[in-house]
Amino acid sequence: MLTDKQYFQSLLDYDQISGSFTWKEREKTSRSNNIFNSLFSGKRAGSVHSCKRSKTTYVAIKVGNKTYKAHRIAFILMTGYAPDQVDHIDTNGMNNAWANLRASDSKDNSKNLPIQKSNKTGVIGANWHKSAKKWQARAVNLEGKRIDLGRFDLFEDAVLARKNHEIKFKYFEYRVANVFVEALPAGSG
Repeated sequence: MLTDKQYFQSLLDYDQISGSFTWKEREKTSRSNNIFNSLFSGKRAGSVHSCKRSKTTYVAIKVGNKTYKAHRIAFILMTGYAPDQVDHIDTNGMNNAWANLRASDSKDNSKNLPIQKSNKTGVIGANWHKSAKKWQARAVNLEGKRIDLGRFDLFEDAVLARKNHEIKFKYFEYRVANVFVEALPAGSG
């Protein structure tokens, strides 16, 4: 019996630099394989899927009667196993380059979520507190409960409080490096 890695290796080529998948040519032992080869062999595998719950998009590949997330196939091909979750370091679910994927679990993965479409400030964890008339910094503690990091007169101070929390609790480098720079108004940093 084939392992998952051998099974996917027999069907797909994975370019670990670009993160793309292409269909391999199948043995010309049947009419259906010949038809498959003429239609798909050497062509890009997968299609764009959206997750309604997390509002993210990713590449999915249908093999047989089952649909697999491309980032999970990449992990199996590169390591031989599928972790609990696979995190896209740059938060782009379409980027399946090997350097952009890492093994994760739900708690760890939640530290690297993309910014929500409803976010009005452009910074995760920094928002305007209407009744206090101050900027507020918030995060999630080790138990997964939302915590208040403080209220501030300046937006930049709320962003800095959030960034410091992310560094202290080992949020991922992509988030820590980019959140502060992107949040500052033009000309302030």
